[in-house]
Amino acid sequence: MIAAVVLVLSQVKIPEWELTLDPTPGPGATAAPTAGLSGFTGNVGSAFFDNASLRPNFVLNLVDKKAQQEAPRQDIMYYQVKAGDTVLAIAAKYGLQPETLMWSNANIEQNPDRLSIGDELRILPIDGVLHVVKPGDTLSSLANKYDAAMQAIVDYAGNGLASINDTLPVGKEIVIPGGAKPFAAPVVGLPGAYSVERPSDALAGSGNFSWPGAGYISQGYWGGHPAVDIAGWLGSPVAAADSGYVVLAGGGWNSGYGNYVIIDHGNGYTTLYAHLNSIFVSAGETVSKGQQVGTMGNTGNSTGPHLHFEIRYSGVPYNPANYLR
Repeated sequence: MIAAVVLVLSQVKIPEWELTLDPTPGPGATAAPTAGLSGFTGNVGSAFFDNASLRPNFVLNLVDKKAQQEAPRQDIMYYQVKAGDTVLAIAAKYGLQPETLMWSNANIEQNPDRLSIGDELRILPIDGVLHVVKPGDTLSSLANKYDAAMQAIVDYAGNGLASINDTLPVGKEIVIPGGAKPFAAPVVGLPGAYSVERPSDALAGSGNFSWPGAGYISQGYWGGHPAVDIAGWLGSPVAAADSGYVVLAGGGWNSGYGNYVIIDHGNGYTTLYAHLNSIFVSAGETVSKGQQVGTMGNTGNSTGPHLHFEIRYSGVPYNPANYLR
């Protein structure tokens, strides 16, 4: 019987507790604070225990340490961007969706690739939108604007609101739990959008794409990032993922893309290769699948050497990871 009880108890997960002993004052006495149980030595401990039971006049306090540690954060934190950081990785570090970081920081709100080393990002404690109150804003208008629940905005303790009838002070930062902002990835590579004519000897793409560079995926495809980032070493080869012709090969800032190349594959697909260190092709040139078009770089808005690679069909971005072979 005893063995059965021990077996059952051995399978019960015991919470982590912090135990403290507080003396209850006797007649005419004053209670004095005592240390936590973990601070006792054998001799001191024996003063409080008698035959495996607590002596009278002491109260055993149990505090669930796990519950204390898991109390949700209410304040907005700040994070300084380091080399190699991506919006996706930073968001994952704090248990957030990457869109939440974009909607809380104006510099990356429309393009996560505008992230730069040294940027200081605001990190919300929960997923949602950070809104700065403007004249005329009400809880109702904010709930409608961000497709959120009014009561959720009030219930979020960090906002310091008492009811849905509260007036919002102009300039106050309000967290909209679960709120969302519309986002549209910039359209590039739309067939016919460039002045370059298709060369008579242009090769037609097969629709099967090969990896354009060696390395590892430092940031995948998501709603705010219509590409995969392949991190590697500076100067490593970047190749055409499929046959086609170059419609754009440009150096400079280019809205954060840095040096980049766009290839039209003649079948509705275009591919984009950004942040290049050097470019080996020019607009109007025919390229074959696997031909080197440049080298991996760190130009434009970039936190480290990598290739920003996009696949689009009729201008609409698709996840390259589903196409690369």
